[in-house]
Amino acid sequence: MFSTLFQATGFKRALDLFEAGRFDEGKALLKSLQDEFLAVCDENQALKQQLAEVAEVLDLAEKVQFDGQKYWLEEDGERKGPFCQVCYDRDGLLVHLHQRENHWECQSCHALYMLPREAEKSPQKKARMRTTMEKTVPLFLEQEMG
Repeated sequence: MFSTLFQATGFKRALDLFEAGRFDEGKALLKSLQDEFLAVCDENQALKQQLAEVAEVLDLAEKVQFDGQKYWLEEDGERKGPFCQVCYDRDGLLVHLHQRENHWECQSCHALYMLPREAEKSPQKKARMRTTMEKTVPLFLEQEMG
C-alpha cells in the first residue's frame, strides 16, 4: 500500500505530469492512485462489516441469560431455549438442546443436561429417573461418533 503522504501528493504530481506532457506517466500514477482508493474502499467495507458483527454479538449477549447450567434467550418478553452452555461458552454459538426422555442433548458437542424432576410428565418416567436433584446439571460427557 502507498503511504498517506503519497496519496496526498499523488494527485498534484499527476497534474504536474499531465501539464508537462508526460501523459503515460500521469496515467500510470492515476491508475495506482485509483487502485489504492479501491483497496481503501474494500478495507472500509470490511471494517464496517466487522463493526456490525461486533454490535450484533453485544446485542445478543444482552439477551442471553444463564441459569447455572444452560442458556436461554430473552427476546420481546419471550424466553427461548434452552441452549448449550458448552457451545456458547466455547464458540459463541447458540445451539438448541434436544429433549430426550430424561435429558437434553446438544447435537453439536453432545453435552448432556439432566431434566429437572418437575419437567417429567408421567410416573413411569419418574421411576426411571436416577437423580433427586432439583436443578438441571450438565454432565459434559462427550459421546464418541461412530
